[in-house]
Amino acid sequence: MPQTMGQESLLLRLLLLHEVTAGFSEPPFLEVLARAERGVEWVFPGARLLALLPEEARGLPGRGLGRFRGLLGYGTYFPGPPLPLYLFLDHPGVEKPEELRLAALFMEHLLSALRGAGYREELERQARTDWLTGLGNRRALERALREGLAPGEVLMVLDLDGLKALNDREGHLAGDALLRRLGACLQGLARAHGGRAFRLGGDEFALILPERALGEARKALEAFPVSLGVARAGEGQDQALLDLADRRMYRAKRRKKG
Repeated sequence: MPQTMGQESLLLRLLLLHEVTAGFSEPPFLEVLARAERGVEWVFPGARLLALLPEEARGLPGRGLGRFRGLLGYGTYFPGPPLPLYLFLDHPGVEKPEELRLAALFMEHLLSALRGAGYREELERQARTDWLTGLGNRRALERALREGLAPGEVLMVLDLDGLKALNDREGHLAGDALLRRLGACLQGLARAHGGRAFRLGGDEFALILPERALGEARKALEAFPVSLGVARAGEGQDQALLDLADRRMYRAKRRKKG
């Protein structure tokens, strides 16, 4: 009879483990982790899941039994993306063979789900990021414009003048270096003012900033050969706002040439 009761208990916990991990396949990375933290006590009463920074987990095994600050548990390293973590199941009874097997199975499900969610998010990030400058790309800007500018924000569209001539004269490495410097300048402005910076392709960039930062942005951009146009929140929506800023940028370019 005790063996039957033990088997029934194990079966129930396996079913609970399946229920906890069944929804791991679709949510974003942080939601997968939150679900695991909430559900771990269903399978391991009295246990908890700790997500540690790698430096906190120094000396713990890559996978297996270990002690963290005196707590006995089962740990495993997750390398990312989007970030490296050490996952530690704080479970005092984990040395028992049945508990150890369940802990390993739970962690395997969790690692698989975190890898899937992490790679999905990384692919999405890469699809929205310009490879040369690290800024958002045109797709990212279009998404931001669909969501709309906040009141008091402006959209700046910039064209880097003379890039082709620089590439012809000094080579594409020189042109790429200039693009990266401009990208770093825009990223710095965006971070300083809670804005967003984008490279739309080639020599064209965009920046979303609070209007109060427009003067500072213009001054910072004096260090670069750029023409720029500005459109304000409320002057248009989505593509129409981008087209407006783009037209104003090209008018500024023609005035410089004239």
